Amino acid sequence: MITKANRLRLAVIATSAVFAGLVSSVAHAAGTSAGTSVSNTFTLDYDISSVAQTQITPGAPTTFTVDRNVDLTVTSQGNVNVAPAATGEELVFGVRNDGNDNQAYSFALEDLGGDNFDATSVALRYYVDAGADGIFTAGVDDAGAGTAYTAGSGAASTDLAPDATLWIVLSGDIPGAATDGQADGHILLADTLNPVASLDAAYSATAGTQATAAAGANNLNGEAQNVLADGTGTAAADAANDGAHSATASFVVVTASLSASKTVSVIATDASAITCATDAALAGNQYAVPGACIEYVISVTNAVGASATATDIAVSDTLPDEVAFVGVTQSSFTVAGTLTSPGGGCTTSCVVSLSTASLAPNTTGTVTIRATVR
Repeated sequence: MITKANRLRLAVIATSAVFAGLVSSVAHAAGTSAGTSVSNTFTLDYDISSVAQTQITPGAPTTFTVDRNVDLTVTSQGNVNVAPAATGEELVFGVRNDGNDNQAYSFALEDLGGDNFDATSVALRYYVDAGADGIFTAGVDDAGAGTAYTAGSGAASTDLAPDATLWIVLSGDIPGAATDGQADGHILLADTLNPVASLDAAYSATAGTQATAAAGANNLNGEAQNVLADGTGTAAADAANDGAHSATASFVVVTASLSASKTVSVIATDASAITCATDAALAGNQYAVPGACIEYVISVTNAVGASATATDIAVSDTLPDEVAFVGVTQSSFTVAGTLTSPGGGCTTSCVVSLSTASLAPNTTGTVTIRATVR
């Protein structure tokens, strides 16, 4: 039995306080930098008969090298609504270095199976996060203030520091034949490459080549070894712990669905019996004889279930020379347009037009033209 007088007092001092001949380390959210040599020692104090004895100190500290955690996360900034025939539309992806060493990256695009169309002129641009805040800000993180990144080109690759984010901007043109609700999905796959400049002073891998997992037993000291720690992404071939990660984003067509029709009816057999431009139809008047008042009605409908309001609607109607223009009105457009008429009494090449009108889904707007038969 150990008595109070003969009690041993043990004190273990952690390396956060005691480092013997250490490589300096920078702490990241992803952990201690790869290549850091961690040294640990302890002291042992004890008493005999309440008399302090000589402290026991080991001859050399224990040491190990922090290995390289190869980890990354690819995220999508979300789907983007587009219109048919739009050009230069953009999807944005983020790549964050979740590892503890500088890394470089290469990228590949895959088409999402089962989508409806393919954007054309697809291109990728790469930028290092300008604000270092992990938030993409258009005009700051991309063209202009954004710092260009060189992807997948061997020793010319740009390194990405631990905890840093890289933005990948995918641009493309939308086919004019794409219809409401159709989508074009893109999968971005990022693969980890060895950096140009590692944080590990003993680093020896070839820059720009693919980062692979260490094989065999851990070398406790010396050059840091790769441990692949990424998750599973959205690409079919993207598995956990393969040094790659992926995410998906889509162009989604959001558009109006317009249809139009035109009718003609007789308002009065004798136009002189009414004010042709504004009066209601006379009952029983149905003959389009010379001098009759007639009405054209152009109806424009944005279908039920359409995803977008149609804007800048323009209607143009050239009246036949057999009629003389009297007046024009519009109704029920979500935003009324500007009517342009040829003036009362026009008899040749009379053009009636509506411009800059808007029409919400499940809405019908009309343009009503009154004329007399010559």
